[in-house]
Amino acid sequence: MEKIELDKSSAVPLYLQLAGQIEQQAAEGILVPGERLLSEVRMAEAAGLSVGTVKKAYTWLQDRGVVQKVRGGGAYVQERPQKGVTLEKDPAAIVEEMFSKVAESGMPMNKLFLLAQQKLVSRFQEKQKTCAALVECNIETLHSIAPVVESIPNLMVETYVLEDLLSGNRVISSRCNLAFISQSHYQEFIGYADAIRIPTETFALVESRETIARLATIPEGQPICILYRSATFLNNVQRTLHFLGKTNRQICSSEEEMKEDIDKYCLQGMPLIIPPDYIEYASAWTLQVVSRARKSKCRIIPMEYEIDQGSWMHMVEVAEKMDRQKGNEEI
Repeated sequence: MEKIELDKSSAVPLYLQLAGQIEQQAAEGILVPGERLLSEVRMAEAAGLSVGTVKKAYTWLQDRGVVQKVRGGGAYVQERPQKGVTLEKDPAAIVEEMFSKVAESGMPMNKLFLLAQQKLVSRFQEKQKTCAALVECNIETLHSIAPVVESIPNLMVETYVLEDLLSGNRVISSRCNLAFISQSHYQEFIGYADAIRIPTETFALVESRETIARLATIPEGQPICILYRSATFLNNVQRTLHFLGKTNRQICSSEEEMKEDIDKYCLQGMPLIIPPDYIEYASAWTLQVVSRARKSKCRIIPMEYEIDQGSWMHMVEVAEKMDRQKGNEEI
């Protein structure tokens, strides 16, 4: 794989720049079918990106058929059909070709039958699984809760950022039998869900235990600076601080307001509470704010979220119900 060159000053999103270069290398034969891409962590380190941005690029490539992501096994370059070449073959010819290759390799036929049986069972079980679209507005929150949802038995999960769906950049796959979306974004999503006729269930997000622990250790009397982009985020932070009994003076700043006062806040050593997705979506100025706050040894507290326990149990029940319904249909 050749070196990836990204233009961080470009208006083109970084994930699209990364995905575009990988797709071009695959088209030019630099990346060959079956070749494994760098892991998301290693690619992020090599390209100077966040892991979330690389995940987004790899998902985009999979949707276009450029790569195939294997859970726990990485992403692999796919064989892409040439224009004007038909992929249809006579089934008997395919079987004959397979047996010919086995005979040439010297593999015992009984081993071939065993491998074929295992592959068929694996494909059948995968087909039987319920596939759910997991939708959230923040990509970092989305990828942090996805493994939790994926742990539900017999459930496959595909992740989607709400903005990508509403803007038309992505479409929920026809493989998905239902969608899960956080309660706070249900009204934004339900029109889209009705249009593609996908059953939708909601879940509640709560502040993670790590976030609560960080907020709880803020000394009484020390002013707190909250950097926000939406009123919803600001209200959530203030509600959590009230729940913890924090009466500290709150300085609430938008990105524009922060420009004038950041140096003063840094000198005072105020804890800085920020959205969980600031690395992925924040402006260059906000990143500078966070960098300057760190250099001044201010505490940076990202508001991170997890699925509420009651919502989790409901999601398990929904998945089990759909699994039973699919089983009855097969019978």
